[in-house]
Amino acid sequence: IDLRNGQRWAKVEALSDDKVRVPPSLLEQYPGLLLGGLWGTVRIRYTPEVDPDHPNEIVNFTPFQVGLPDLTAFRRGRAHFTADEWIALMLQSAGYAPRAFPSRRHRLLLLARLTPLVQRNLNLIELGPRQTGKTFLLRNVSPRVFTVSGGRTTPANLFVNLATRAIGILGTRKVVVFDEIAHTTFGDADATLSTLKDYMESGQFSRGAHSFAADASLVYTGNLDVQDDQPDERYRHLFEPLPDELIDSAFLDRLHGYVPGWEVPKITPEALTGGVGFITDYFGEVLARLREDDFQSVAHKFDFAAGMTRRDQVAVERITSGLVKLIYPDGRMTPDEAKELVLLACELRQRVHNQLVELAPGEFKPRLIGLAGMTQHSARDLQAPGRRVLPQEDPLNREAVVGAVTGLGVVTRDGAVIGGDVILIQVSAFSGKCAGGLSVTGLHGQVLQDSVRTAYNIVRSRFREFGINEKLLRERVVAVHLVRIAEPKEGPSAGLAFVLGIVSALTGRPVKPACAMTGEVSLFGEVTGVGGVPFKIKAAVKAGRKLVLVPAENAREVSQVPDEVLSQVEVVPIRTIEEALLRVLENPPMPS
Repeated sequence: IDLRNGQRWAKVEALSDDKVRVPPSLLEQYPGLLLGGLWGTVRIRYTPEVDPDHPNEIVNFTPFQVGLPDLTAFRRGRAHFTADEWIALMLQSAGYAPRAFPSRRHRLLLLARLTPLVQRNLNLIELGPRQTGKTFLLRNVSPRVFTVSGGRTTPANLFVNLATRAIGILGTRKVVVFDEIAHTTFGDADATLSTLKDYMESGQFSRGAHSFAADASLVYTGNLDVQDDQPDERYRHLFEPLPDELIDSAFLDRLHGYVPGWEVPKITPEALTGGVGFITDYFGEVLARLREDDFQSVAHKFDFAAGMTRRDQVAVERITSGLVKLIYPDGRMTPDEAKELVLLACELRQRVHNQLVELAPGEFKPRLIGLAGMTQHSARDLQAPGRRVLPQEDPLNREAVVGAVTGLGVVTRDGAVIGGDVILIQVSAFSGKCAGGLSVTGLHGQVLQDSVRTAYNIVRSRFREFGINEKLLRERVVAVHLVRIAEPKEGPSAGLAFVLGIVSALTGRPVKPACAMTGEVSLFGEVTGVGGVPFKIKAAVKAGRKLVLVPAENAREVSQVPDEVLSQVEVVPIRTIEEALLRVLENPPMPS
């Protein structure tokens, strides 16, 4: 459209002509041509006598997709269906066979995938097993959806190309799906993610000297390993499959909901519809037009749990509004039907918050995102957050064992702490061919090996204070075995655990059950500060430990640990190795 000269132009690739004249009457008859375009056939006449510079003119257009739908008739038709019948019709129109998803929860989760199409500025994430159709619904229902399938994306194609001034996909599409998000990279990552965070919060973005507003919803999808229909327990948090750039609490807190993709059955040929539903182009246009409606007030009718933030409330309101548009487009529903949708919206937001508690325990504290009077959500993964433990057969949680110590370390990625973990250490002392010495076995890096040697040297220099027989120290070989080091951990913070394990093995004093520790040690017997203490305490609790020793220097950091976690463990600050020995080694030694 050339507003300055009052001209309308079409681009016809087959004629290599980007200035084909379009009569005003055509746009008046088919306004959908200006709203994303329509598929159809055109008849072009060559009329150089009218305009020799632009001789080609469109004289007729026959669409073979529907134009703008009659939303009034659509809403009126809803009254002829029950809620279950309408949900089945929605799924069938989207390409799914309702009979393949008999569970109402499964059907609601599938519809939750469609909410970005009907709700403006909604940000969702769904991670789950492969072949569950995470992008199938959105990609096949509407041409207004753009899918970024892995690869590299830049500020120019997302926002604005400063060179050509062309608006990017956020300004031209209604939904942008980042598929295979684990394999997506961002050009100029800092600038892209900073702008993306602003957009997810406000619906606006700035490039150069200009600001723009858009209403495109964002969806992030990817794969997550599953065990027994639940996320694999090896994940410390459910955002772990995301690329490193996106594991940022400020970014993740802007996600309105986390759809549990592990609950959705895999797509089979039987799951694809063969019945009657709305034709795809009509259905897609209806969903796009429903973006103009607003049912956020439905959530306002309920009393929410105390402590919810404004972001929590906005998330619940937008998800609820989207679900209402899909299931009750006429706005007619009972209080119980409305409550069902509000509770699902709260659950999706709760899942986001729980991962933030795992990622940044100092900033995000456990809280319920739900209705007043609730105690927890019904979804399995939300019923007991932060209480995953090692198997009950772990002897260190119930037996005192000589030389068996639980150290604590952090797991890092690109230099940033992403979690804590336990370091299971076994130490034994035996008579060898050579007098004395140290042997280190198990999976470990150079830092951990150096930490073990430092601990051994401390024990040799202070053996009398630790109650070790001098002759025994000279004659016995100390073997240190690292049982469970699945990922790189920091070594010095396990120094205290190594010292206690060596002393236990050389004195025969067993280590008390269900205890863990972290701290660096000096040649003077001091226990000094370490990093990541909140993460380490949470890892100890997950492993079933009940007593955790931390350096006194880190005592203030304990307050960053959620109360729900601290209620399950005793955290003791210590200053010296001797204090630690008194706390965790039993006395007298076990009989030989």
